[in-house]
Amino acid sequence: MAKSTMSDFSPSAELICILRAKSYGEKRESYKTDDYISLLISHSLTSFFSMTQKSFLMPDDILSPQIPAGSYEFLISRIKYIDEFFQTRAHEFSHIFILGAGFDSRAIRFQNQLAQSRVYELDHPISQKDKILKLQELSIPSPSNLSYVPIDFNQQNLFSVLQEIPTPQGEKSLFILEGLTMYLPASTVDNIFSAIDIYAPAGSEIIFDYAYSDALAGKNTLYGAVEIIEGLKNIGEHWMSGIEKAQLQTYLNQYHINLLAELDANILEQRFFTNNHGKILGKVNKALAIAHGIK
Repeated sequence: MAKSTMSDFSPSAELICILRAKSYGEKRESYKTDDYISLLISHSLTSFFSMTQKSFLMPDDILSPQIPAGSYEFLISRIKYIDEFFQTRAHEFSHIFILGAGFDSRAIRFQNQLAQSRVYELDHPISQKDKILKLQELSIPSPSNLSYVPIDFNQQNLFSVLQEIPTPQGEKSLFILEGLTMYLPASTVDNIFSAIDIYAPAGSEIIFDYAYSDALAGKNTLYGAVEIIEGLKNIGEHWMSGIEKAQLQTYLNQYHINLLAELDANILEQRFFTNNHGKILGKVNKALAIAHGIK
């Protein structure tokens, strides 16, 4: 998650942590995820913003009116998609890079599956230090194969940082960019994808989510799109870049990435929020999508 430039913490990172914690406690099967670490961390969040959000968000299935329509469902879909990948396939990669890690806990939750991999969390130094301190306060040890790499994506060249992390010849890497690309300028996103293009061996994979360009331009009036732009403004953050609908593969071509899966709101609803009788139990925000690619 991109760090806010307005304070020493990221409201969106804290909000996502709280929503992850809420999802862990969900009794509705389609809404329940397994991020118990976020539940523990959420108790230690003490900013006025997080305390206010917790009072609205945590009880039962109540959502704060500040949460844009379908954004909770998108978050849950994103968690489930990446968690399922870590559960089944992440062990195939010798190096796993989690960019804009925020309060991500997969290196801890999936440490058995990742025992033969090196995991690197790359995030803003202030956000990263805050997370490390919270884990220490909670007596949650970081796995020995996890390294924290401080980086300001807007000020530093990602490739220069990656060069300090050599990968064995022919061994694949995995890149996770969760809740990151839309918070960065297009030039910074280009720098990140270009660095991955140069650094990652063939067969490496990338999973990221992104906003549609028309949502940033205010032209997307589908479910939740207008509300999510306004909701971000209300917490002092905003999206800065997006990708045009139906142009994802064209966009990825310049970085030599082939699309394995493109999951829009409709696909996510079918996959994660549809019961055995075909009834949709949750609607996903239509300003966002998930992409999964391979070099």
